[in-house]
Amino acid sequence: MNGSIEIRNAVVSDAKEISELVLENALALLKPYYSDEQWNVFARYYSVDEMEGKLKKEATFCAVKDDRIVGTVSLKDDFVLGFYTRLQHLKQGIGKTLMDHLEAFALDRGISELQLAASPIGLSFYYKYGWEKIRDFTAEHFGVGFEETLMRKKLALV
Repeated sequence: MNGSIEIRNAVVSDAKEISELVLENALALLKPYYSDEQWNVFARYYSVDEMEGKLKKEATFCAVKDDRIVGTVSLKDDFVLGFYTRLQHLKQGIGKTLMDHLEAFALDRGISELQLAASPIGLSFYYKYGWEKIRDFTAEHFGVGFEETLMRKKLALV
């Protein structure tokens, strides 16, 4: 692929590579903010088995560069989930490319507003690209709370 980025639909066989990407990113960027209990739940939430289930229920996209998944994002109804970029590919436009693709996908399906739960580390990205804060809240996963910011973005027809 000569270094270019391709966005494609994820398939169940991508679960292992997506799980590894998410956990590698989160280990470096999120784990310092999590308790051991939160980290264990996060790792379980993005395990290969859980990812396989998510890939069957959510519209998931992968950014691929040189035959390697370098970013991922999912959409379930109007909610954006699992938005991560491989560490060595941060700040190269991959996240924006993935989000643009997801927004176009949503618009094609008649979805005019998206929501997501942002971790504190992702807020600056979302604000930069037109997301608005709705409120802070505690998200529960496997009975453990995570401090998040609920955000929304109204999508415009291009």
